[in-house]
Amino acid sequence: MKRLLVVLLLAAAVPLVAAPAFAGGDPSALLQLVDYVGVDYAGAVSAGKVADAGEYAEMQEFATRIVAGVATLDEGPARPALLGDARALAGLVAAKAPPSEVAELTRRMRDGLMRAYPVAVTPRRSPDLARGRVLYQQSCASCHGVAGHADGPAAAALDPPPIDFHDLARARQRSLYGLYNTITLGVAGTGMASFSHLPDDDRWALAFHVGSLFADEAMVAAGAKAWNEEEPPSLREAVTIAPAELAAQRPEGLALTAWVRRNPAALFAGAPDPFATALSKLEESTAAYGAGDRAGAQALAVSAYLDGFELAEAGLSTIAPGLVRTVEDSMLAYRRSLAAGAPVDEIARRSGELRGLLLRAQGVVQERSLGGGVAFASSLVILLREGLEAILILAAIVAFLVRSGRREALVYVHYGWIAALVAGAATWAAATWVIDISGAAREVTEGATALLAAAILFYVGFWMHQATNARRWTRLMEDQMRRALDGPTLFGLSLISFLAVYREVFETVLFYQALWPQVRAGAQGALLGGALAAAVVLGAATWCLFALGVKLPLRQFFAASGVVMFALAVILAGKGMVALQEAGRIPISPIDFPRVELLGLYPTLQSVLAQVAVTLAALSVVWWNRRERPSAQPVPPAQEAH
Repeated sequence: MKRLLVVLLLAAAVPLVAAPAFAGGDPSALLQLVDYVGVDYAGAVSAGKVADAGEYAEMQEFATRIVAGVATLDEGPARPALLGDARALAGLVAAKAPPSEVAELTRRMRDGLMRAYPVAVTPRRSPDLARGRVLYQQSCASCHGVAGHADGPAAAALDPPPIDFHDLARARQRSLYGLYNTITLGVAGTGMASFSHLPDDDRWALAFHVGSLFADEAMVAAGAKAWNEEEPPSLREAVTIAPAELAAQRPEGLALTAWVRRNPAALFAGAPDPFATALSKLEESTAAYGAGDRAGAQALAVSAYLDGFELAEAGLSTIAPGLVRTVEDSMLAYRRSLAAGAPVDEIARRSGELRGLLLRAQGVVQERSLGGGVAFASSLVILLREGLEAILILAAIVAFLVRSGRREALVYVHYGWIAALVAGAATWAAATWVIDISGAAREVTEGATALLAAAILFYVGFWMHQATNARRWTRLMEDQMRRALDGPTLFGLSLISFLAVYREVFETVLFYQALWPQVRAGAQGALLGGALAAAVVLGAATWCLFALGVKLPLRQFFAASGVVMFALAVILAGKGMVALQEAGRIPISPIDFPRVELLGLYPTLQSVLAQVAVTLAALSVVWWNRRERPSAQPVPPAQEAH
C-alpha cells in the first residue's frame, strides 16, 4: 500500500503564498516529497538491488511526481537547476543507485527549494514543549503509543504501521521541518492525517516533541555540554538539517540535536528575529483588517516594517539590495491598500505577496549572514552610511570657523558631537537593559531631528551665502563675524553638531543591536573589524574635507560652504519626511520619482515637496544676494586674502 501520496503541486496554492507565484503547487508539499524520498529510499534499495518491491514502486512514482512538480514552478533563475536535479533523482532511482547518492541529491534539492521559493521553514517563536506533549497524547498516542514506540491501541489495524519515534536510524534522517511538514500535510493512503487545522505554533510544538523522543538522557547531557563548548547551530540549521547532517558537520552534532530539541528556547535567546516579527505583525494586520479594524491594521503594518524588516535591512542590503527595495515597495503597496479601504480579498492578496517576499529575504539572511565576510560588509556599510552625513556637516562647520579666524568657537562644535556620543551610549544602554525602543519612536526621533537639523543648516547656509555679497563684506569683516558667532549662534553650532551626530548614532546603535544576534559565534570580530574599517574611512574623509576647505579662498569658501549647507538641508528634509511617513505620522502619496537614499530622494509626494520648498528657498537667497551685488564692486584683495 502506498505510504505517501501527498496531495501535490497543482491543486491548492496556499492563499498567502507570494511572489514568485507558483503556477499550481505548494512548495511545502514538494519539499515534503523530496524529504520523504531522501529518507525512505534506503528501505527500498540495498546494494543495487530492490529490497522492498512496494517501497521501490513508490520511490519511482514519487521521483516522477517530483519532476512534474518542479516543472510547475514559475520561471526563475533557480528552476532550471532544480529541474535538472529532479530528473537526475529519477535517474538514480531507476538505476537503483546507492541510498547515499539519493540522500545527497535530495538534500541539495531541499536547500535549493528553500532558497528560491518562499516557504516558512522555522517557527516564529520558541515552541512550547509542554503544549506539544499534551497535543501528542490527545491526537497521536492512540497510534504511535504513549511513549512513541508505535504501540498504540490503534496501531495493529494500520497498514503501513505508524512510525516508531525511537527508531534511531530513521530519526537521524528526519529534520524538524520534515516532521512539521508531515504533521501539517498528513500522508495520504496511511493513517497519518493532516493537522493543518492546528495553529502553526502547535504544529511546531508537536514536531519538537516527537523529534526529541529518540534521544536518551545521556545523549541530551552530552548535547548540553557541547552547546557550551562548541559552536551551536543556528535556528535554521537546527530546524532544517537532519541530525545525521549535523553530525557530519560537528563532532557532537547528534547530541546537539537532541539537546536543542529538548531546549528550543536556546535557539531564540537574544533579540527576536526581525523577519519573524515582521511576519507576525503582517498576519495580525491582515486579520485586524478582516475584522473591520482598519486603524489597528494600519498600525500593525507600520510595526511590521519598523519593528521587523527595517532592523534586518542592513544585513540584507549587503547580500541582496534589489530584494530590499522590492520588499519595501510591497510593504508600501500593502499600507496604501489599507488606507484606501481596499476589499478584503485584495488585502489578502497583497499580504500574501509581502509574506512570500519576507520569507525569501529571511532565507537569504539566515543562509548567508552567519559568515565573517557578510558580517564585515554589513558593519562597514552601516557605519559608512550613517556617518557620512554627520561628517559632512561637522567638516563644513569646522572649516568655516577655521577660515573665518574663530578657532575659539570650535569648542562649541566639540561640545555638540561629544554630547551626541554620550547620548548615543546612553541610548545603547537603555535599549539593551532598560527599555525596548519601538520602531515608531525611533523613526519619529530620526524624522524630527532631521527636520530640525535641516532648518538650522538652511540658516547657516543663508548666513554663509550672505558673506559672498561684496557690499556686505566690509561690514561683515568689521563686526558681523563677531556678532554672528556670539550668544545664540554659538548655541546653534553646538545644537547642529549634536543633532548631526546623535541622529546617526541613534540609528547606528539600533542597527548594530539587530545585526549582532544574526552573526555566527566567532564572527563577531569581523563585525567589529567592519566598524573599525568604516571609522578609518570616515576619518580619512574628514581630513580630506577639512584640508580642501582650508585651502579655498575665503569668499569662494563661503560660497561653496553655503551650497553644501543648502544641499544637506535638502537631503535631511527628504529623509526627515520619509522617516515620519514610515512612522505613520504623515500620509504617503507615491509618485514616479527616482529613489536615491544617499541624496534623500524618495518616490513620495510629501518628501519631494519638502525638498522642492527648501530648494526654492535656497535659490531665492542666491538670487537676492546676486541682485544686490554690484558688478563693479569686487571684494578688496587685502580682505579676500585675509
